[in-house]
Amino acid sequence: MGKAYFISGLGADWRMFQFLKLPDYIPQQFVEWVEPKSIDEPLHTYVHRLLDQITDPAPILVGMSFGGLVAIELSKILKPRKTILISSLATHHALPAIYRAIGKTHLHRWMPLKLMQSVYPLAPLFFGAHTPQEKGLLKGAILHINEKVLRWSLGQLLEWPQEEVLPGLVQIHGTHDRILPLNDRPDIIKVKDGGHLMVLHQADEISAILSRILEETWIKADTSLPPPTESR
Repeated sequence: MGKAYFISGLGADWRMFQFLKLPDYIPQQFVEWVEPKSIDEPLHTYVHRLLDQITDPAPILVGMSFGGLVAIELSKILKPRKTILISSLATHHALPAIYRAIGKTHLHRWMPLKLMQSVYPLAPLFFGAHTPQEKGLLKGAILHINEKVLRWSLGQLLEWPQEEVLPGLVQIHGTHDRILPLNDRPDIIKVKDGGHLMVLHQADEISAILSRILEETWIKADTSLPPPTESR
């Protein structure tokens, strides 16, 4: 069928996608995080434990931020109909140099959790959270994240070895993303003034882009389907 599976960013859940308005006829599901076995569990091993949530034989994977890395690793196993990234990385080369430098210090392993969470007052500025609701979602993601998940995911982000852009990958990225700045390529769909949380703050624009991609993917997969119905 081509169900669309949504994978949220670090410490977040389905609420990051709550403002999207997508075609009703395309089934959608949110993938839930499971706790890593250890902070050293490789991402390519971890994703195998998400497979029982993805039952469609030809899924569409949509990953936001760190969820984009997960979507890419899942793609290597599932051979999905389409893989779509939002505010994410296509390869490790797109990771800012300052992050790679921090990774070499292994700061994510030994820094106290409370100290890592103390950056929250500055987080809305860097993530692009504008409204009280957006700031509330961001605050919850930062202050209520599982410590093991935080240390593991930061380690996997900083050490992700992906060299090449996945064939057929669709990448949507904001021009003002301060968390994972745009590493431009000709095929990236750029969202003007989009921040890291543009899926919330510019939900209408992201919805329009995603709807077009999903509809094209759906129709190409089965041209016997009737024309797309009105989006919800």
